[in-house]
Amino acid sequence: MKHFPKNLLAGLTGLIIAFIPNSILAEDEAASSSGQASAGAAGDAAAKTAIGGVSAGTIAAVVAIAAAAAAISDSGSGGGMITPDPDPDPDPDPDPDPDPDPEPTDPVIEVYDTVVVVDVAGTPSSTQPGATATRATGATATRATGATATRATGATATRATGATATRTTGATATRTTSATTTSSQGGAAGATVATSAAGDLYNVVEEFDVVETFDVVETYDVVEEYDVVEEYDVVEEYTKTVTIPAVAASTATAAATATREAQ
Repeated sequence: MKHFPKNLLAGLTGLIIAFIPNSILAEDEAASSSGQASAGAAGDAAAKTAIGGVSAGTIAAVVAIAAAAAAISDSGSGGGMITPDPDPDPDPDPDPDPDPDPEPTDPVIEVYDTVVVVDVAGTPSSTQPGATATRATGATATRATGATATRATGATATRATGATATRTTGATATRTTSATTTSSQGGAAGATVATSAAGDLYNVVEEFDVVETFDVVETYDVVEEYDVVEEYDVVEEYTKTVTIPAVAASTATAAATATREAQ
């Protein structure tokens, strides 16, 4: 408050200094239009009293105003002979400390739904081992079945059957029978065995084929027992190959949630 008059006076002084040249210029233009006769005399007077187109009186007024402003400024700052009047209203006590700033509050975080675009990379075509399987190779082989069988070998053999039989040998022999005859059969009958009215009696001697008893033998085809062998198609086990087709690159969207500071 104590600097307000000084500032006001300085402002007025500046305005006066700014407007005086304009006023002087207007007066000069009015004087020049009043007539040619008076212009000559006025011009001579102005030439004697003016410096640079401004009259001596105007300059004196400006200087006086500037001096007064300087004196007032010095008195306000404690210098000079003029003692300024005390301010009727002393400055009030400074304001008490302002209220402390409120403590910052945590931002409010909100959860919102968003959609995320995901790039799905493509994959080239490839192969990988799959399941196993069997297949015929086109070849054949033999193997024992575990069973047995018999077969004729083409040869023959003989064996006893356990029975017996008789057969003529092709030879002949003689033998005395129980019959009698009166013929001595050329002495082959031997001695007499009795007499009769007809004469001496002799046993009858006969000739016969020699017969023998033999074990019955049979001829048979030789049979052998063998392991049954079969022929089969050779089968191999192999691993199948699975072809995975190529997948072109693409994009996909996925729903997600995110957080942000609430506005």
